[in-house]
Amino acid sequence: METTINEIPSLTWNWMKLNRDKITLNAAFSAADAEILNAKNGITVEEGAPSEAAGLNFTSGVFNAKNPKLVDGHPHFDFVTEDKNHPVEAIFADSNFSNTVRINGKVEKPLIINFSNDENQANLTYIIAEENSESTVVFVYEGKASESIYRAKILAKENAKIHIAKVQLLGSDSLQLDDTAVIAKDGAEVQFTQIELGGHHVDSGLGVILEGYKSRFTSEVAYTCKKDQMLDMNHIVYHTGKKSECLMNVNGTLLENAFKTYRGTIDFKNGCAGSKGNEMEEVLLLSPKAINKSIPVILCDEEDVEGEHGSTIGRLSKEVLFYMQSRGISEAEAEKIMSRAKIQAAASLIPSEEVKEKINAYLDK
Repeated sequence: METTINEIPSLTWNWMKLNRDKITLNAAFSAADAEILNAKNGITVEEGAPSEAAGLNFTSGVFNAKNPKLVDGHPHFDFVTEDKNHPVEAIFADSNFSNTVRINGKVEKPLIINFSNDENQANLTYIIAEENSESTVVFVYEGKASESIYRAKILAKENAKIHIAKVQLLGSDSLQLDDTAVIAKDGAEVQFTQIELGGHHVDSGLGVILEGYKSRFTSEVAYTCKKDQMLDMNHIVYHTGKKSECLMNVNGTLLENAFKTYRGTIDFKNGCAGSKGNEMEEVLLLSPKAINKSIPVILCDEEDVEGEHGSTIGRLSKEVLFYMQSRGISEAEAEKIMSRAKIQAAASLIPSEEVKEKINAYLDK
């Protein structure tokens, strides 16, 4: 069944073909099996949805609608379609596809959730960061499944600090939908790191509601697309709380016949006075056949805010190439070094040597 996903909150001209993506899901899905490491000392993992599920009844990015609204006092995202038979929602109607991670206190070791599947599987992970907690949760996606769907819904309660990292190392024929939705309460700080390396057609969605006073969100996204890979990203941050802040960075490389779309939206809602938002994308084009589409957007319904955005797209400069070649490094090797550096800069933020080794091994293929 064909379905529309990754629709940008504020539509632009249809002829630009930037407003949305469409995919066809053909497979039957089973609940994803995960290897969970370091689930102790303040972390509990349970099957099914949490008691706070009503407050997390929203979706984002991949499955987002135009705007959040309040339902019973909670921010809520309508789906792209109101059809209850939406293929993705039909899959997740079964509670067997969900589990809950609850975090209390300061947790030193990162919780690592490894998905390594060759079958078509799906998973929804709820993450509840309790008040004043500090933690890191790392998702690693591996395997050769032709289709997979992974979702995470995060609630960062008052003054919680949480780092969510997602590392995608799938096979070259995989179609993946990956969706991350976040609500940040008063004083909460959410850090997001994402590395996209594998897959054939990947749709990445991110939706953040900075609901709390002085809540903060930062993201670092890095990718390398080559051959005929297609990467479609739709990242949205909604500022609803006063003096909330966001900083979004996207950095990647396109080679050969790769096709990449990035939609980055910062939306200042009425009442978020004193808020600041900044987004920046850098794209390194290493092939005349690669196609890049970028649309950084700032929407504003509040006067007392600061917003900046931009996108830089280009090849390696003559100065960089001259410097490299003067030290015996060929142009091809220089391009490889610069491309890898973008990934390693983001990987350095992940506090797990095991995960970093997996990333390096994938880059070495």
